[in-house]
Amino acid sequence: MCLSQQRSQRLGIDLSPQNEYSLINSKSGYPFLFTSFQGDIMRYSQPIICSAFLITLWWTLLGCTLLIGCRDESAKAQAGAEPQVAQANHAVGKITFEDGKPLTGDIKDIVISISGVSEAGERVQYSPVVKNGQYKQKLVPGQFRFDRSTITVRFEATEFTLDLVPVGPNSTKNQDAAEGIVQDFVWKPTGQAETYGAKADPNNATHWHGMNLGLRFTTYREDLKAATVRPPEGTKLTFTLAPTSKSIDGRELQPIVFERDWRPNDVTPNDDLNDFPPADYEITGIAKLPDGSTKSVVFSGTGDSPGYVTKVKVPLEMDRMLGGYAKWGFSWDLN
Repeated sequence: MCLSQQRSQRLGIDLSPQNEYSLINSKSGYPFLFTSFQGDIMRYSQPIICSAFLITLWWTLLGCTLLIGCRDESAKAQAGAEPQVAQANHAVGKITFEDGKPLTGDIKDIVISISGVSEAGERVQYSPVVKNGQYKQKLVPGQFRFDRSTITVRFEATEFTLDLVPVGPNSTKNQDAAEGIVQDFVWKPTGQAETYGAKADPNNATHWHGMNLGLRFTTYREDLKAATVRPPEGTKLTFTLAPTSKSIDGRELQPIVFERDWRPNDVTPNDDLNDFPPADYEITGIAKLPDGSTKSVVFSGTGDSPGYVTKVKVPLEMDRMLGGYAKWGFSWDLN
């Protein structure tokens, strides 16, 4: 028996003619046994292959689960914060846009103000932390209500502190902490504000959450040193606001068109442009006269006086006295 056969027997390897197949390494001269080990390799490698397959399958399933979970969380975020449920001795709520979608924009702070009187007769105030559009505040036993709550949003170099609108009629009513309090709020970049029963007036900026622009026909042109000619009754005015920035809530905007009637015999011959998304704009205008002819509207805006131009910038700025958005007032005439 040759030496290789003796070694193969000790190793339990079958080198019978039916199973032996050798390749000679031309460099070393040593035989390289190939099919003699094939059966053993296959026998011992099958469990390893199965284990590798199961591990791969496990990681694949885990990845799919995580991906589905992320998609679910993303869908929840798109749909807005989940509804809150009353919890004894807690005040809870969410802050969203009016349509329930999560807030966007460069938000710097949200302040929810809660005040009340404890059962011991002490005045108590809370300002809970708002996280991911929701808040939860533990309350001592007593009666509580919500005060003015605000959102601070940065637009370009200015921070605007704006009112949040409470949802439902109970925010200003005393509520028992033991029953749990749920109070949601919304941020309205545009829309009608509280008018306390009065009819919303397009010329009253306090009746609207959005931006407003006052436009008044001038009766005298300082640049021309002459009186102006009033448009005839029945003239239709069309003003176009072309955005030069995103809205304060981060939305992309399209040009906004306002149509206004000219009423020369009224105290206010034409209404203001009211409640448009807060942003930077440029305004242009066209007047259509009763005979069908048209004339360009010229404006005297900030920095233009005493001159009049066909296009004027309408920047979003803060009202330093009243807070909120400044209401610009421009004079106009026909070119």
